[in-house]
Amino acid sequence: MSDRSQRSEAALPHFRTLALSHFRTSLHCLVPIAYGLLALPGLAGELLSGRLYTVPENVYVGQAFEIRFELEVTPGSDVQDLRISDFPNNPDTLALGALETRSRNRITRDGQAIDVLLFTADARGRQPTSQTFTPRLQCMLTVQRRSGGFFTQWQSHPKQLQLAPFDLRIQPLPEAGRPAHFSGAVGQFRLTGQLSPSAAQPGDLLTLTLDLSGKGWLNDAAMPAPPASPLFKAYPAKERVREPLRVQTEQVVIPQSTNATEIAAVRFSFFNPATGAYEESVAGPFRLTFSEAPAAPEASGTRIIAPSEGAEPGAPAPGVTIERVNQSVRQAVPLLVAGASALAAFFAFFRLYGRHTRLAFLCAAALLAAGGAAAALIRGRPAAAHSVTAERAEALFAPSHAALPLFILAPATPVTLLETSGAWVRIDASGRRGWIPAKAVSK
Repeated sequence: MSDRSQRSEAALPHFRTLALSHFRTSLHCLVPIAYGLLALPGLAGELLSGRLYTVPENVYVGQAFEIRFELEVTPGSDVQDLRISDFPNNPDTLALGALETRSRNRITRDGQAIDVLLFTADARGRQPTSQTFTPRLQCMLTVQRRSGGFFTQWQSHPKQLQLAPFDLRIQPLPEAGRPAHFSGAVGQFRLTGQLSPSAAQPGDLLTLTLDLSGKGWLNDAAMPAPPASPLFKAYPAKERVREPLRVQTEQVVIPQSTNATEIAAVRFSFFNPATGAYEESVAGPFRLTFSEAPAAPEASGTRIIAPSEGAEPGAPAPGVTIERVNQSVRQAVPLLVAGASALAAFFAFFRLYGRHTRLAFLCAAALLAAGGAAAALIRGRPAAAHSVTAERAEALFAPSHAALPLFILAPATPVTLLETSGAWVRIDASGRRGWIPAKAVSK
């Protein structure tokens, strides 16, 4: 036997050992892959159970609540395109939002792992109702599959599941204990307020700001206003903010005298579903203090305005009054009449001059004389006052004997009537205004 043949026979066992080793390594890699491929058809996800319920359990009309949907599936499964049949869908009875994913938890039951998917939807009952539904779920179930750590595969299958019966109970708001000023708010709310400024003088403009906020359902609930008081003049409140869970208003009030030291408390009523009773939030009362008035230019706080008395030297110009307008008109009318007659005389003179010179002079003179006479007559006509005081009268800041005194009018003082309030009239006397008893005025 040659040397070459001997070397070949000696190397044969080594090649056999090496080939067997490579075969075993390849087999170890292929076995998990083959096992995964063979196991794929048997790894199907399943819908195990599902139920619908409300949170809280007891729901009232107008109350905001949640409808929750719990779905149990096999681990690694997911659902898409959820459609639930035989479900309350009447918008006149129930306002319902979109169903959204809330959480995913894994639990163990009887040694089996289960994934619990939670979905929620915001809801609010609009009408009382009591119904039981038998909902059915239709969806696409998606399963993620892995094999040997190398391959990942997703598969989706249409699935259906009969859910547990769903009871929807929406109770009406109770009649017992309902306040007369209840405007429909359901939830928990807080009313706050502020009076600015809190120190003033009679006649100053004050702003009362009310802010209502909380959680629940406000709908078109009206912001309350403080009770009316003869000590304050109040203007209608204006809404500055109107949001689903917040309302803010501003109201201008004017104290009529130094007796107006407090604005009564404001109360807002609402129904609290947590307690099942009507409650209220109170803002106020709002205290008001009067600062010291600025020193008067005269030693006495009051003065008598005589018929011939004018305005005080250095005093600010009085406001526009009917009497002053009439006076201005009476001063302007004579000038207008004289100007119109001069213009007519000028026009007539040039129309007739040349053909009837003498007639032109006569017409012009006649028109000028007529205009001058009319202007003199109007200017000389005495100005009649609308009213005069029949007796000595004290003008007050407001139509109340408790109001702050402003000045005193002597008898027979010409005054202009501005407005009437019961047994009081508001007058203008040479630019000064105030309230006096109606019996003190004679027309």
